[in-house]
Amino acid sequence: ASAGRLYGCGECGRRYRHRGSLANHRHTHRTGVFACSLCPKHFPNLMALRTHARGHRR
Repeated sequence: ASAGRLYGCGECGRRYRHRGSLANHRHTHRTGVFACSLCPKHFPNLMALRTHARGHRR
């Protein structure tokens, strides 16, 4: 990466210094590892979990 350049994730906004680190991170959005702590549901990405969690607060 050039000096000061960061690679950003389009799904959650996390930023990385190396393109390879971003590529590894992107897999977390596809593996279904995001589990709701309030019910047995699992989600493919963090944004989906956050959207779901809003329903528990209502």
